[in-house]
Amino acid sequence: PVSLEIMTLQSLLDFNQSLAAIQRYHTLTLRYIVPTFFDRRVRKSDEIRAQLAVHFGARLCEPIRYNVRLSEAPGYGQTIFEYAPHSPGADDYRSLAERVLSDG
Repeated sequence: PVSLEIMTLQSLLDFNQSLAAIQRYHTLTLRYIVPTFFDRRVRKSDEIRAQLAVHFGARLCEPIRYNVRLSEAPGYGQTIFEYAPHSPGADDYRSLAERVLSDG
């Protein structure tokens, strides 16, 4: 998961360099980049997502949209599927799960 913030993007690029160094000794694969806190009202969300697409291509998943229900669910000790199963956040996580399952 990667929040769509400038500092997070830089941290992810640094992490990716560290991962490349580790891959010389161990088999590790970064399979998915999941953008979170996506807000269509804020231009930076699209800009950072575009930068992620440049750097990570097909590993970039569809974003998880910002949704207050996602923040509320843990406070009630529930998953988003229990708390607000028809919310945009639940839809986004459902789509992500389907992608992961279909990739095997």
